[in-house]
Amino acid sequence: MKRADEVLSAFFDERLMKKAHGYSKLFASWAELTEKNGIAAAAAHSRIRELDRGILQIEADHPGWIQILQTKESKLLNDFQRRFPEQDISGMSLMLSRPGPPPKDPAKEQTYPYQNHEVSSPMK
Repeated sequence: MKRADEVLSAFFDERLMKKAHGYSKLFASWAELTEKNGIAAAAAHSRIRELDRGILQIEADHPGWIQILQTKESKLLNDFQRRFPEQDISGMSLMLSRPGPPPKDPAKEQTYPYQNHEVSSPMK
């Protein structure tokens, strides 16, 4: 006979695994659903950022892509709600992604001749 903690552990592990699998499928479906709605190119310029309290947050790399996504927002939302009813998706939020810092190019880094020298203070 199994102990209560073993049964509960198995139950919660299975439930969490199902939930994680559901999230994974949700995030992976973005390209397919944009293609289904005639805006396949948008998938290369946008992504599902997160699902927070029923709001699907979509991030795009340019305001033009946000406008294109807005034209299909209700259809996309309906598709997500039908495909993932367990996620309780009630809306979508479209946002512009923040650009990260540019990659460092060591060849372009400036060096200053006095950067490693101590500057003496006249007050010493």
